[in-house]
Amino acid sequence: MRILIMLNVLIIVLFASCDKDTNSRKSNAEIINFNAEKCRCCWGWTIKMGNDTIKSDNIIIGETIGYEITNPVKVYIELGEIEDTCSNFSYTNPNLKRDYYQIKKIEKIE
Repeated sequence: MRILIMLNVLIIVLFASCDKDTNSRKSNAEIINFNAEKCRCCWGWTIKMGNDTIKSDNIIIGETIGYEITNPVKVYIELGEIEDTCSNFSYTNPNLKRDYYQIKKIEKIE
């Protein structure tokens, strides 16, 4: 009887110590596209966060999401500081007037 009780306790402890699902975070942004054009305020990933649309050229996005984006990719993102304020330039194209941010962390949410 003792062995049966100890076995049950061991099973409960093993299940309790299992890692939680790493994708338990909720999406707070979407990667909309990647622009490979090499010009100031062109190159990089366009990211939709709530009502804001920003850009980043951080390679961590390419390693996590890739470069070929056909549909928006849901992600959890932690932003850093602004790297480049393209919104201050007098571009007529609104896609070029998006500020570039550092990316501290990114996780693809499936």
